[in-house]
Amino acid sequence: MKLSELIVNYRTRMSISQREFSRKCGLSNTYISFLEKENNPKTGKPLIPTLEQYKKIADGMDISVQRLFELLDTDAPVDLRVAVHEFGPDLQETIRTPEARILARGIDKLPQAQREQALAVVRAMFEKYADYFEKEHNDDA
Repeated sequence: MKLSELIVNYRTRMSISQREFSRKCGLSNTYISFLEKENNPKTGKPLIPTLEQYKKIADGMDISVQRLFELLDTDAPVDLRVAVHEFGPDLQETIRTPEARILARGIDKLPQAQREQALAVVRAMFEKYADYFEKEHNDDA
């Protein structure tokens, strides 16, 4: 299912407006409208949400990000440039082990469809072991 269909179906099922849904998600009403239309009317280009935006949409629907991606078509695009930027200007410095650096470089080199599959596995792993990763992150602070 496309993200646009999922949002419209959810809003219809819950009997809420775009504005109410946008508040639940913490995203602008305009952005939700563009997602439902499947493009930015100003540019005519499709919108590709970041992982952060997918998380906000999942939170607005009261489901996990993993569940959201299970409901979406397997080729649902994710804009990773913004997500990587959130780590800071020197991402390589935040990746501590050689294995993690190899994984990150390898995923970047994959064709788009396989990259999305690999990232889905990584996302599922982070979701499943969120408590462990959060504990590790807090120990470093």
